[in-house]
Amino acid sequence: MDVLIQDSKFAFRLLCKEPAYALAVVLTLALCLGANAAIFAVVQAVLIRPLPFPDADRLVYAYDTFPGAGVERAGASVPNYFDHRAMTDVFESAALFQWSGDRVGEGPSAEGVASARVTPSFFHVLGTKPARGRFFTEQEGDVGRNHVIVLTYGFAARQPGGLDRVVGSTLRLSGVPHTVVGVLPEDFSFLDPDRQVWTPLAFTAEERSENSRWSQNHDEIARLAPGVSVERAQARLDAFDARIRERAGPLKQVIVDAGYAQKVVSLQADIVRNVRGALTLLWSAVLFMLLIAGVNLTNLALVRASGRVKELATRHALGAGAGRVARQLVTETLILTVIGGVIGILLGMWCISSLPALDLADVPRSHEVRLDGGVIAFTFGLAVVLGLIVGAVPAFHLAGANLNTALREEGRAGTAGRRARFTRQGLVVAQVALAFVLLAGAGLLLASFRQVLGINPGFQAEHVWTGRVSPLEAEYPNDAALRAYTRRAMEQIRALPGVEAAGASSFLPFGWDSSSSVVIPEGHVPTPGESIVSPNQLYVTPGYLEALRVPLKRGRLFTESDDDRATPVIILDEQLAKLFWPREDPIGKRIYQPDGPEDVAKPGPDVVYRQVVGIVGNMKLRGLIEGEGARAGAYYIPYAQSPSRNVGIAARTAGDPADITNAVQRALTSVDPQLKPFDVFSLRQRVEKSLNLRRTPMLLSLAFGVVALLLAAVGLYGVLAYQVGQRTREIGIRMALGSDGARIMRLVLHEGLVLLGVGLLTGVAGAATLRTLIASQLYGVGAFDPTVILAVVVVLALAALIACLGPARRAARVDPVVALAEQ
Repeated sequence: MDVLIQDSKFAFRLLCKEPAYALAVVLTLALCLGANAAIFAVVQAVLIRPLPFPDADRLVYAYDTFPGAGVERAGASVPNYFDHRAMTDVFESAALFQWSGDRVGEGPSAEGVASARVTPSFFHVLGTKPARGRFFTEQEGDVGRNHVIVLTYGFAARQPGGLDRVVGSTLRLSGVPHTVVGVLPEDFSFLDPDRQVWTPLAFTAEERSENSRWSQNHDEIARLAPGVSVERAQARLDAFDARIRERAGPLKQVIVDAGYAQKVVSLQADIVRNVRGALTLLWSAVLFMLLIAGVNLTNLALVRASGRVKELATRHALGAGAGRVARQLVTETLILTVIGGVIGILLGMWCISSLPALDLADVPRSHEVRLDGGVIAFTFGLAVVLGLIVGAVPAFHLAGANLNTALREEGRAGTAGRRARFTRQGLVVAQVALAFVLLAGAGLLLASFRQVLGINPGFQAEHVWTGRVSPLEAEYPNDAALRAYTRRAMEQIRALPGVEAAGASSFLPFGWDSSSSVVIPEGHVPTPGESIVSPNQLYVTPGYLEALRVPLKRGRLFTESDDDRATPVIILDEQLAKLFWPREDPIGKRIYQPDGPEDVAKPGPDVVYRQVVGIVGNMKLRGLIEGEGARAGAYYIPYAQSPSRNVGIAARTAGDPADITNAVQRALTSVDPQLKPFDVFSLRQRVEKSLNLRRTPMLLSLAFGVVALLLAAVGLYGVLAYQVGQRTREIGIRMALGSDGARIMRLVLHEGLVLLGVGLLTGVAGAATLRTLIASQLYGVGAFDPTVILAVVVVLALAALIACLGPARRAARVDPVVALAEQ
């Protein structure tokens, strides 16, 4: 311990005499370790840390899929849920849930809250215990007995009487009285931390019947029985699916062609399925940047150690063994890396507090991101490992040669000197290779993002205000009341100054409330193996498509005359029209929506046929890149002919959409003081928000790439500058024998470019092996796009050339007389 303290004191004194070196090491490590700490905190919270529930590895998510119909994830049906509850050999319990929104309270002072409807088994599946009161009973899952409510801890604390008196009180939820029966634990959070109130789902006999097996309107979670794997549960569902197909009767071929199946996956894996690739890529990028920093510092430490040969040889001559000298070098480096780690932790804390600015706040479980002991230990562990490696490399080189011999070789290249030189050159090659891989990845993400920005969404997002209202069932109990409210609301908004067009829809672009449903053209005879399709389904008022400026390709748009007394009509997008009538004019054709499963195989006498009156352009509804959410087109039904309680409003304005927010709110409250707009964004903001998970990794990767480029350039400069200093005598001799400055300059540039070339070749090989990591994050760009690769090569070459010019010009200005005299 005394020796360690002595070494540390000596190291501090020595480093204080070399502030430039110490500052370079500390700042480089602080930047790289801080970025790593922040990204690792996100990765740990989102990808690594188990869900905050008992035996979370047994929690699974179940859903139905119809890939043949273009529906990869269709949610879960009520009959399947009850069947899963009976499969006690694989499922200990199962539950359904739905996200929703409600108003708590009465009159204009009522508060809009995010809510959830769950089966009484929900909290049992999660293994959660109430902080106050109780959770729902099975009887409260029956229609008429479900007017009870569970509150989150924070929301309950804000109620009159606080936590201790809230249980047993009554709250009006969307106009209906509900009794508070329980309070959730303070740390409870399931997927969305904003959910404040929870109510029980209640199902009618029809919803429980076999006819509802194909209505996937819920999400389902389940807890596996002890010892049961996901694979075993999936095999059980596969066997059950076979029985469903056999007893489907005339519907059997339809569901076979649609590829119907039930799927079960780990809940933790499913939650992060859309962000795992991006976060893995980000963490890989920051680790690459840390590797480059480590290589750079190792090179710097080698150069510094070579300049201290005389000092170290003197210490050795005075009795310090080779091990003591090596320990001194490692101690000096460890002190710097630990200081860099401390500052890096502080930078990481600042980065985590800036998550909303980094557009990562919408990442699943982002509210759980924190700089905990695990992140701090991991970051310090990296700092210590870097300190040991960076300090050990020069120590190894000095230990490999007699220090007295090394002292005599200070002015010329001996065996140890050549070994150190080759090591430094190899480290520069590694820096260039790592920088190439990092820059190539950032370049590919940038090129991909540009491709995404070039996607035509099918609407004009500029100057469009959007928001939602949800008419209360207690105030608007039927279709007539919903139609009347929506008509009055649209009249008020269209009358506002600056509003050019306005309309309502059951689904706003890039929103969370999408819906799809099967439609079948009249008289259509499917070919063998052809599946039915389930396109996006929207109920819209006149003015909605006009507000979004969706192009009309044929026919007409909806008018006020398309009301509940008029002929049922429908508008299709081009994709759906071409699918149904590839070589015919769709205008005037008829389509029907099955009322039940039996209508799919053969339409019954009560199905409603809708006449096609218009064809509009294809519109991106779930994102610019829709992925698993893609559907086989879309169709639009007049809102007046099928009212929805979810009213999304779009208003095209002459100026900034934000300028009309207050006016729209006044217009809506003039119709109903209880209904205030929520989820208010401009349509451009919705588009931008949908790009966050692509934009943020791209921007961070570019930032990491720039840092890597600078570090690689600095490393190349340092090696060449050191070599020029070591070869001053050689250069003097060359110039004395007739070489001019230009030739010497070309010699140094050649050495630098050779290192660059070897590094680039190594980097290309490395990028080729890692292309599968980035391929899933790309759109419209290959994982080895030649344009991007060429651009990266050019950027690295320019940076290397600039880095080489300084040492080359210095070499060209060597005075041979002075150089020879100094030797």
